[in-house]
Amino acid sequence: MASSDAFRGRTLLVATLHGKERAIAPAFRERLGVASVVAAAIDTDRFGAFSGEVARELDPRGAAEAKARAALIEHGGELAIASEGSFVPHPAAPLLTLDEEWLVLVDARSARVHVHRHATLDAVFAARRCTSLEALLEFVALQPFPEHALVLRPRERWSAGEPVHKGIAERGTIERLARDMLAAHGEVWVETDLRAHCNPTRMRSIEYAARSFADELATPCPRCSAPHFRVARSLPGLPCADCAEPTDLARARERRCDSCGLSLELPRPDGLPAADPAQCAACNP
Repeated sequence: MASSDAFRGRTLLVATLHGKERAIAPAFRERLGVASVVAAAIDTDRFGAFSGEVARELDPRGAAEAKARAALIEHGGELAIASEGSFVPHPAAPLLTLDEEWLVLVDARSARVHVHRHATLDAVFAARRCTSLEALLEFVALQPFPEHALVLRPRERWSAGEPVHKGIAERGTIERLARDMLAAHGEVWVETDLRAHCNPTRMRSIEYAARSFADELATPCPRCSAPHFRVARSLPGLPCADCAEPTDLARARERRCDSCGLSLELPRPDGLPAADPAQCAACNP
């Protein structure tokens, strides 16, 4: 498909305190031709904090849009993007953590809001209640630490007035803080820091989402030429290479334009004609 020039030469504000412009900028420069990307430092924690001190009143999509609009108000401009993550048990496999990354682009020039959701099981998150330093250090030894930082607080749910320590990436620091917290409260809650600059796995997920989002934004609607002819859903049913029975793999994608309502079923972008029999329920039950 042709490429849209709706964003070429414009300045993009990235509403972030946590370095997300590093994940978002390359795709938006390369695919959309934005002239510059500026990290718009706003207090994004006021829309909710993973560590619990600020409850998130909006859903992830709404929080991301609120951040982007705040960047436009506080820094000026007409094009802003923000992201919000949500870590929840996978609906089909509750023991697995699903990372949902929402990216929202607010374009004040066209008065349009563009939304992209990326879901992945490639997430690093763990937590544990510990009543001894030994238990805490045992937990730490099982984590990808210090690459992924940790958070300490007295209990699972934070209460006003209680301490919370974020971004801990040194063993000596976590031992010292844990000793103090255990002495004062008799227990300590430790968990992975989910902020992007402290969690490289999440930062990579945001980068992947940004590239997918930029690709969709760069694709104009074939009927009205508006940008963001988005992938609305994958359509399963790719036939098995051996028995030709439909599988759960995508045979096509439905693309949709939110401006004029056009919806088209388009082939898989990789052109794969059939599924491996190993992924067929009939051949490999």
